[in-house]
Amino acid sequence: MSDALASLVCSRLPILGVAAYCIDLQDRVFCSECFSKSLYPSSTEQMLANLVRRGRTLLPSDQTAAHYCWVFECLRVYVAARTDGISLALMVENIPNVQTAKIQEMLRDFCDLVEV
Repeated sequence: MSDALASLVCSRLPILGVAAYCIDLQDRVFCSECFSKSLYPSSTEQMLANLVRRGRTLLPSDQTAAHYCWVFECLRVYVAARTDGISLALMVENIPNVQTAKIQEMLRDFCDLVEV
């Protein structure tokens, strides 16, 4: 079902600053990966999935696509929420050389991809 979305994400990585990602299908995590040695993969996946699901409660109920960002002291979590309910969360470190343009482009392309 969402192999095209996973392929899109994997083809864009690595991006400097991205520590982890998670693709969430509303009821379960489709795929995730943690690139940071200082994070536990299972707890990182759980955190990203929870942020995505809690973020959905803040979105309009008309199922529009949205981009939002949770900001923490040492990292940011960027989320792209599609109209079909599938979301991508990117955990990004707060470091000087983060490739923000590539991150924004991936989030936009994730929402715009038609073939899922």
